[in-house]
Amino acid sequence: MSQPAISKHIKVLEQAGLVTRGTEGHRRSCRIVAKPLGEATAFLEDYRRFWEKSFERLDELLGDMKRRPRR
Repeated sequence: MSQPAISKHIKVLEQAGLVTRGTEGHRRSCRIVAKPLGEATAFLEDYRRFWEKSFERLDELLGDMKRRPRR
């Protein structure tokens, strides 16, 4: 990946509030901002649980349908 491409990605992450950038002399550093990522993870966790339960119910239904005799 090229340096300009990396800079563009970092800029997008910075605008989203997911990283902060700083300079120390000639060094430029980036730090991850964990709080928004934790909030996103908590938000997505509810959906993960919902879909896991939905797929488990679908598996049960399909298993029942396979075991039933056809008419």
